Parts: sequence; structure tokens; C-alpha cells
Amino acid sequence: MLMKYFIIIKHKSERIKGKSFLKIGKYPLWEHFLKKFKSTDKVYIDTDSSEIFEKGKRKFKNFVFYKRDKKFIDFEKKGVNSPVLSMIKNFLLRYVKNDNDIIVTTHITSPFIKRSQFLDASKRIKEFEFVHSVTSHKEFAWIRKKNNRTKKINFGKVVKKTQNLDSILFSNGAFFIFKKKNFLKYNNRLGKKNYFYD
Repeated sequence: MLMKYFIIIKHKSERIKGKSFLKIGKYPLWEHFLKKFKSTDKVYIDTDSSEIFEKGKRKFKNFVFYKRDKKFIDFEKKGVNSPVLSMIKNFLLRYVKNDNDIIVTTHITSPFIKRSQFLDASKRIKEFEFVHSVTSHKEFAWIRKKNNRTKKINFGKVVKKTQNLDSILFSNGAFFIFKKKNFLKYNNRLGKKNYFYD
């Protein structure tokens, strides 16, 4: 089974201005992130940035850079939802021929994640339909609802040792791993058989 990496890189960022171009060491964030891959890796970059498109094609000759479809740019400008699921589907239909190829969607906003972690996490795809990166916490936790009402999540009347609490998993969005056929089955990055990789 072949593994392919799909990375979306935006030119502008709403929360952190110029995020993709912030320097980490000698390189802008987007370039620093791409340097973790080997030239033999199958890496596909969807970008709305002419600068990243042009520089990327020169610096990472073995990777596929392509310009974002205008309909996705227009959809995102509406500001309600993200077009990410449609963009993944577009990538799968355009570049992935084999339904069993393993796809890793990842983000440049996780610059310190290692390539070896992608490889390790992808081993779970034999048993699960999807692998999703999370951050795990063992702390007494509540969820805050409307009107400041709260509900306990992982504990009751008995006070347990913290290490014996059920873990609370927070999606960190560092990566999602799946096969083409499973994404198309659910039209999503998660389904019924998910492995949460801490």
C-alpha cells in the first residue's frame, strides 16, 4: 500500500497574520514543515498562494504543488464552514487511483511533528478505518454548557486517583490518516472504527 501526504497551505491566516511565512530557524513555517519529508515521499500541496506555489515547485521538485480551486476559495470567504472535506475529496479523485492507498492529511501548523510519527500512526490503519491525532489528559473534567451550567465528564461521587481517571481526548488536528475508499464511504476524516493516536 502506498502512502500519500496531502497538505493544505493558505497564504493568509485570520488568527495569526502571515502564519505560513513566520520563520522557524532559517525557513518560513511552510518550508520548514516540508523539509521533514524525503524526496521519495508522495507529497501533494494544495495552496492558494502564488508565492508558495512558485517557490515550492523550485525547492521541492519531487512534490506536487497545485493551485486551489476557486470554488473552495470562494466558499471559505463566506466564513461559515471550512471547505476542507471537499478539498480532500477533490484531491482523492484527482490524484489517488488506488482505493487502498493510505492518505495522511497534515498541517504546517504542527511543525515539530516527526515523519516517524506519521509512519508509526499509519500502522493502525490495518485494524481501523481512520487514525486521528489527539492530545490525552487525565484530569477531573467538566463540560460547560449554556448559562454557565456544567456537566461532569470523567468522574462521579467517588474520588479516584488522577491516574485512574478515564482519559479526555482533545483533537489536535496534527493529522488524519485513512484510505481513499473509507473517506469516500463517510465523506469524512472519521467514521465508525477510529484509532485516536496520542
